[in-house]
Amino acid sequence: MGEQQFSTSSWLWRFTDVYDMLWKMVIRPPRDLYSPDELGPDKFRLGKHVYIRHDLELTSSRGVLQCSHFLPAKGVAEARPCVVYLHGNCSSRLEAFDALPVLLPLDVSVFSMDLSGSGRSDGEYISLGYHEEKDLQTCLDHLRELPTVTSIGLWGRSMGASTSILRVAEDSSIAACVLDSAFKDLKSVAEELVGKGRFPLPTFLTGWAFDMVRTEVSSRAGFDILELSPISRAPKAACAAFFGVASDDTFVLPHHTQALHDAWGGHKHFRVFEGGHNGIRPMWFLEEAADFLSAKLKDRSQSDNVPDGLPAATGAQSINSGPEDSAEGDELPDAGHCAASSQRICEEQPDAMPLEDSSSLQISTAEGFRAAAVKAQAQPESTSIPEGLTVLEQLTYLGFGLRPAEWASRRSLTLEDAVNLLSGQASVQL
Repeated sequence: MGEQQFSTSSWLWRFTDVYDMLWKMVIRPPRDLYSPDELGPDKFRLGKHVYIRHDLELTSSRGVLQCSHFLPAKGVAEARPCVVYLHGNCSSRLEAFDALPVLLPLDVSVFSMDLSGSGRSDGEYISLGYHEEKDLQTCLDHLRELPTVTSIGLWGRSMGASTSILRVAEDSSIAACVLDSAFKDLKSVAEELVGKGRFPLPTFLTGWAFDMVRTEVSSRAGFDILELSPISRAPKAACAAFFGVASDDTFVLPHHTQALHDAWGGHKHFRVFEGGHNGIRPMWFLEEAADFLSAKLKDRSQSDNVPDGLPAATGAQSINSGPEDSAEGDELPDAGHCAASSQRICEEQPDAMPLEDSSSLQISTAEGFRAAAVKAQAQPESTSIPEGLTVLEQLTYLGFGLRPAEWASRRSLTLEDAVNLLSGQASVQL
């Protein structure tokens, strides 16, 4: 009897502990409480140019939002596109600093904010996009009243990506968006976290725990978990999207991003990298994402300003190629320099990999692509490919050259997808 009582109380304690972790994971994860000094100087240098940070407060339906707008110090009154950066669930507007070195040199301004319930903004709880969409709407209303802002794009990560999807589905005037590690629906994320063993709970208690968490979240944060489903809104999106996902993300599994990409209503691109859910993103991804946004934003700005009957110019052009900005004699901090990628991305064209000289590729001809692809597709189920290899390593093991293997691995979650992609390229180029 004593052992049975201990076992029952032990399971009850474990269930209570897991229950608390689950609802806090949804609406009250650790808050990124930073000091204003961590925003750094309000005037700083990136490479040869000087930029300023203008801090401001906006009022949404959930309270006061702490915001920052980053602009060139020279020509601050000139009209230019703007990218709104939206942070993840345990983060704040400080996260936008990772994107500044790749965005600002492309002559776009960057707007970031602490979403309600995050950072220094008002709000006790977050909602993983449900209420944050209203915060984003408040931000967009503000920017559209500014004569210095032309087209607007979004760059969201995790919660910020899901927030972006919810807003883009209702706002066709948004020019483009970058979506890093979004989830397709919150119910699936919760079930996968429990099912993968991150939260130790017996299977027979999973449904009960979810219902209790759903009630707790609704009571505290005012929304229904079952209604938070970006995948149901993705087909309504009209703008071009640049999806990114870490192949080793164990928090929001990569298939979520793949499903959102497949369901997207507008033109779309898909990139894969390593680094987990919260890891540092590779520079090549940041550069491609920034270049994508710049091109789409400037195309939209130009088309909006062209009189009826005249063709609009296409393609983005960097304006920051003139003389160096004057620092007015002051020594300014250098926020780091990052040259933007020169490769432009156009959603009307497929992601084609240009062939290169055989000296730089093991397999550089269309015939070579096809031969390696056939070899890969002929592998038996009990393949001899060593376990634990990344998609890139598996491709090179099969005989693909480094450059085509790298190109395909950045666009595929699985070896099968990568091989099919390369096979398609071979068919196009034969």
